[in-house]
Amino acid sequence: MHTFLTLTSVDGLWYVEREVSGLISALRRHCDAIHSCDISVEGPAGIGAKRCWHVELRIHVFGEIARISMRAPEGLDPQQALARLLADVCSQAVKQLTHISAQHDNCCALCA
Repeated sequence: MHTFLTLTSVDGLWYVEREVSGLISALRRHCDAIHSCDISVEGPAGIGAKRCWHVELRIHVFGEIARISMRAPEGLDPQQALARLLADVCSQAVKQLTHISAQHDNCCALCA
């Protein structure tokens, strides 16, 4: 799987790449037929309670594209907020991958 990662406004946030690598590993474990994966993580932007993480994910599999875009408030623990957001993104991606895989004879590793 080819992975393209874009990080915006995450300077000095050491945990971002580690959390994203967990997402990539989970996607690989679920579906070994993924051709490429584009991940964009935008660090908390805005003021006060409006500061949010934004994650966009595009997965290319079987000539189709699964897209997920989600936001989550930064909260008191930005690392924990990002981890929860990436878990939610992964959950949505797995649902879409399972649906796409079902149309291709359940070719994903865990879909069969």
